[in-house]
Amino acid sequence: MGKAILYIRDEKLLDSLKNRLRDRGFAEIIASGTPGELYEAALASHPEAAVIEYRANDLEISQTVKKLWDKAGLPIIMIAESSDLESVQTWGESIVSTILAKPVREEELMAALVLSIAAARRVDRLKEEVSTLKESIESRKVIEKAKGRLMERDKLSEAEAFRRMQRLAMDRRISMRQLADAILLTDSIAG
Repeated sequence: MGKAILYIRDEKLLDSLKNRLRDRGFAEIIASGTPGELYEAALASHPEAAVIEYRANDLEISQTVKKLWDKAGLPIIMIAESSDLESVQTWGESIVSTILAKPVREEELMAALVLSIAAARRVDRLKEEVSTLKESIESRKVIEKAKGRLMERDKLSEAEAFRRMQRLAMDRRISMRQLADAILLTDSIAG
């Protein structure tokens, strides 16, 4: 595995987690002393996951966790006292990957890390897919608009306009989207 970043104020727990993560194959473990350092280190080092100790009424860590999720999409595992689990869940429901109760068992931590990292990777793939689909839809809109302009301007059927666009794109070795953009630009300049 790659890197993990930790923000744990309990020294005993911090040492234990560092050892557990090293034993389980994490190449680099970054421990931060403040929420600000945690945020800066996460942006600079691109860890695979963050393990953060929650303490009630710690507004700074709550804000940092939200920024980490928004800016880095980092899987976040919160460790909290049993009595604090509900408050963590309330504010962190949409941004925290996993919440573990103290004392943390190694099997639970490793399972949480593996599942959180896998889920984050799935989210990244889905974001890429959505972006690709949006671009495809936008391209289709532009191509359809250009095809409509050709049909109107040159009195072509839909099939004829599409074939002309295909032939022009192949002859010029450009994409249909690039050709459509050029047709629309030329049409707007001429019009």
